[in-house]
Amino acid sequence: MKFRSQHVTADATWTEVGDMPFQHSYRIESDQRFSDPANMRVQIPITQAIKKGDVVLVSFWVRRPNAGGQPNNIYYSITDESDAAVYANTLSAYREWNQHVRSFVAGRDINPASDVVQFDMGEAGTIVEIADLRLVNYGTDRDIATLPKTTVMYAGREKDAAWREAALARVETIRKGDLTIEVVDAQGRPVTGARVTVAMQKHAFGFGSAVNAEVLGAPRSDFPINPKKQIVVSWDEAQKYRDVVKKYFDRVTFESELRPHNWQSLQSKHPVWQRRKTILMDRTLPWLRENNIAARGHYIGWAPMDFNSVEKQFVGNPEGHRKWLWNHMADVLPATIKYVNEWDTINHIIGWGKHTYEMEYGGPKIYAEILAEARRLAPDASHAINEGKVLPDGYKREPYKKIIRYLNEQNQSPDIVGFMGHFGLTTLTPPEELLKVYDEFAEIAPRLQLSEFDVDAGDDEALQADYFRDVLIASFSHPNMEAVIQWGFWEKMHWKPAAALWREDWTLKPAGKVFVDLVANQWWTDESLTTDVQGQTRTRGFLGDYQITARYGDLSETVTTTLHREGTTVRIRLR
Repeated sequence: MKFRSQHVTADATWTEVGDMPFQHSYRIESDQRFSDPANMRVQIPITQAIKKGDVVLVSFWVRRPNAGGQPNNIYYSITDESDAAVYANTLSAYREWNQHVRSFVAGRDINPASDVVQFDMGEAGTIVEIADLRLVNYGTDRDIATLPKTTVMYAGREKDAAWREAALARVETIRKGDLTIEVVDAQGRPVTGARVTVAMQKHAFGFGSAVNAEVLGAPRSDFPINPKKQIVVSWDEAQKYRDVVKKYFDRVTFESELRPHNWQSLQSKHPVWQRRKTILMDRTLPWLRENNIAARGHYIGWAPMDFNSVEKQFVGNPEGHRKWLWNHMADVLPATIKYVNEWDTINHIIGWGKHTYEMEYGGPKIYAEILAEARRLAPDASHAINEGKVLPDGYKREPYKKIIRYLNEQNQSPDIVGFMGHFGLTTLTPPEELLKVYDEFAEIAPRLQLSEFDVDAGDDEALQADYFRDVLIASFSHPNMEAVIQWGFWEKMHWKPAAALWREDWTLKPAGKVFVDLVANQWWTDESLTTDVQGQTRTRGFLGDYQITARYGDLSETVTTTLHREGTTVRIRLR
């Protein structure tokens, strides 16, 4: 075993393990929660030659024992000193032990003198363990499709699952309305045989995504750009990014630009931040408004006070923190009020650790006061609270209900209750359970949304697609759910690349095909109709905004309307 670290303080040792099919693990500890993957590297020698064309199975166990529940990536490969990998893969590592089994066909000879199994674990957190690594060479005669592969099943995945059938039936009832079109001539007489096209323009239900303001708004002269560390985006890629946003999303959440520490930097005179501010305020936000895409602000308050550098300085000083937070609200809310119509006003309101707002202030009253002040400064915006570990894992469900009830009692009910749905291999909550959770929260909070949604199933794209489909169906079928907002969509810009819907080359993954088919096909209404003898035609369509055109002979007229659940009647006069 060979361990190397750089830019971090780290050490690696063998340690004993109990109650597992192995007795020892290789344990790496570091002082960094997240760093460049190559900052912690383990290399294991290969003892036998593998020939080009051989079918090889890779198996090992991995865990991150002090992780907070969210996965972090581990990158592994079979490579040589020049990093010419014959095989490479990425997996999400969790708190619990999980076995990882994959197979590959060697694309070249693997030489024991130069090739190694390599793990890059800089992103894996402060403690990560690997154990029981095996390479099994089946030679050239084995069909790789017959080899085992770790996967995950969840209750309700079956093709004929009863919950899904019921949910889709519910969609037909709660997400559609009756649309009646009456076509008359200039004298108001019914026109028989008029051709009517019904073209949906926008869902009433919200479908959104987290986005990067620079990729959306930077001028062509700026490209290529570096919107994130070590990520380069070309002008052509940015055009495709913008096209996807315009075509499939009616709202976006800025992933980082409106976070307090970034907003603070945007006010500086540094040319880098001045450029970013110009892009955000003068280009991206106006572009969104021009394209009828709502902007969500993320976030005003982050309840674990010691998480970010701006607020960490106020641990033990609630009065100083309150002054800072009130000044921040007085700055950012009026400055963005023209464009931002919804805020994650308190993010991670339950949080973690020993320094949440509630602990620092001596009680939850601060949350009601934040909502009241935010509403005073931005009265026309919706103010949401947001929390994770409610849908996946589930251990924050009761604390979240408790704080919602408290806010209700203080007459500061959140306008929207948001759920962070970052689902991984060990946290695929059965869809029926999700629906029950929605029911429970709807009793105390009538407006719900899935505010951060992604499914990271590693390289199991079929699993990702199935679970993405089922969460979308469950959410769309619930009467109190108002929107599903993904936490990214393009692999190159996604915080969890395996959870993306579009690959780096803009081809759709299976989960992306599910999304497009549901949102832009199965749940979309485009109809061609003909009026009857009374000059009427009817259809049942998905709720939202429509453009309707009536044609008869040389006459044509187009109107816009909104289809509501109780039904809508439109009269078109041909002149």
